Amino acid sequence: MKITSAREGAADTGSRRVKSAVATVVGLFILVQAWTVPWVSVRPGLTTLDQLIGSPPSTEVRTFALTELPGYWQPLCVGWVALLALPVVAWVRPPWRFGLRLAAMLLGMVLGIGTLLPATAAIDVSGFPLEDRPSTTLLGGVWLGLVGVVLLVRAVTTLPELPAPAAVPAVDAALPAVDAALPAVDAALPAADATLDDERAATIPPAVPESTPFVWQGSRPNVRTMAPWWRRPAPIVGVVAVLGVAGLLVTVTWHAIGSAQEQQLDALDTLVVAAPVGSTTVAPAAGDDQVDLGRVLPLSRERTFLLAEQADADVVHVAGSAWTQPDGTSISITLLEFNSTESANQFRRSYADLQQVTPGELAELASVPGSTVFIGAERPGVWAVAGRDQLIVIASAAGGSAGSVPIVESLVRAQLDRF
Repeated sequence: MKITSAREGAADTGSRRVKSAVATVVGLFILVQAWTVPWVSVRPGLTTLDQLIGSPPSTEVRTFALTELPGYWQPLCVGWVALLALPVVAWVRPPWRFGLRLAAMLLGMVLGIGTLLPATAAIDVSGFPLEDRPSTTLLGGVWLGLVGVVLLVRAVTTLPELPAPAAVPAVDAALPAVDAALPAVDAALPAADATLDDERAATIPPAVPESTPFVWQGSRPNVRTMAPWWRRPAPIVGVVAVLGVAGLLVTVTWHAIGSAQEQQLDALDTLVVAAPVGSTTVAPAAGDDQVDLGRVLPLSRERTFLLAEQADADVVHVAGSAWTQPDGTSISITLLEFNSTESANQFRRSYADLQQVTPGELAELASVPGSTVFIGAERPGVWAVAGRDQLIVIASAAGGSAGSVPIVESLVRAQLDRF
């Protein structure tokens, strides 16, 4: 029988604590390094036809760090901080280590999966059109982040749990009382028992004392009834920690996505051509991610409504500016950002179809390839539509005549140059 001494147990406990401390420090250092290392690179891909004819891949590559992926780095950093706090709590509160182990393993799995999913955010930031089939490559930051998460989880799971106190059986607790009662019982025995007949006593075989086996205290079974897990503090701490961190990650992710969308909207506002000096600024038809297409298109109310239904489903951001020139001509320019290039092209095709049945003159702008200009007959004015990738530009000079075409054409060129 092997008996482990207390010195050996203490040495093992001390070794595990040292390993936990080292894993925590190294994991924190690696996560700091991951913050400064590029995470993902994006390059345009090849169509199926280009692959079949053996076209070389594009040499244009755009690399992004973690902080350049809006809506992605905020929840990931919050998860890192929460995971880093678990070893600290496990050192301060040893009875909670069982629950903290559970929380660390579950949080580590979530962070590990999230670390491998920066591709979508990188493609959105890169600006490459989806029809170019952009591909992503995970760089050193991703792998350093994974290693740091694994080390922090290991730091929690390495700490030893407190041994459960061995319960003394109820029979052992009753032994002292029985031993104390024995003298009284012996004193009350009849005196005749002490003068038994020798012959009768000789016929009784001598009693053989029973041997009492040695029982190691550490091998006694724990007869204490184990309480359900929902009544024990350690599992409760783990469940509460997991739920708390999950709620925190969801909240941070929600706010981060909203903040990223607001940044995109602000960036779109900065791209709009501003009113020139000497003009009178008026409220644009596009603002707060809403647009009144009836003000910027030369279509009837019914046809504008048909086009607005498509725009409501596919437009993600809008921006615009408007002003009145000294001669009374109302100038407006509107930007529509669609969720994909296909949706933007479909909008242009639908608008061109509706213009065919609208009284007026339709032509193309020679200096702006792919754009069209419409000179209205029912509503005096000039309207031009152009596009680039997911953005549609609508410029108009209402209240003017055919002489307003150069004004609108210059507005479209200036707007496309700002993209």
